[in-house]
Amino acid sequence: MMNIPVSVVSRVFLKIFIVVSTLTSAVVVANAADVRKPVFAKGACLGKISSDMLSSLKKEIHNSQKYRLVRDLSDEGQMDVVLTIDINCAERNSVAAIATVFGRAKCFSLNNCHIAIDGSSIRSDLCDSNAVAECGQALFKALDDYVNNPIRPSLKLY
Repeated sequence: MMNIPVSVVSRVFLKIFIVVSTLTSAVVVANAADVRKPVFAKGACLGKISSDMLSSLKKEIHNSQKYRLVRDLSDEGQMDVVLTIDINCAERNSVAAIATVFGRAKCFSLNNCHIAIDGSSIRSDLCDSNAVAECGQALFKALDDYVNNPIRPSLKLY
C-alpha cells in the first residue's frame, strides 16, 4: 500500500469541496431566479394617462425580484397559481381614475382556468398626468402588500 502525504490528500479534498460548493451555489442561484411569482395584469385602460400607468405597473413587475409578468393565466403552460390584477380605468382632463382588484387563477389545461377574485382587495386611485410613474409604483406596492398580508383570505381554486 502506498502512503500518500496528508497535505496532498487535504489539497485534493479542498479542491473537490470548492468544486462541489461552486456547483451547489450555481444551482441555488438558478433556482432562486425561478421562484418569482407569476402575475397576470389585465386592464381596460385606453386613455394616455391610464395606459402609461399600466405600462409603469408592468415595468415594476418586470423589474421585480419577487414577481414576473406572464402573458396568460396558464403561466405560459406551466399551470402554476397566478396572481391576477384586474384593472379598469377612466380619464377626464388630466386625471385618471384607476380601479383594481387582486385575485388568483389556476389553469388545469389551456382551456380550463379557474379565477378567484378577492373582493376585499378592491381599491380605487386617482392618478394625475404628472405622477403616472408614481401611480404604477403605488399599485405595485399595493400588490406586494396584498401578497404579504398574513390575514389575506385564502382563495380556493377548484
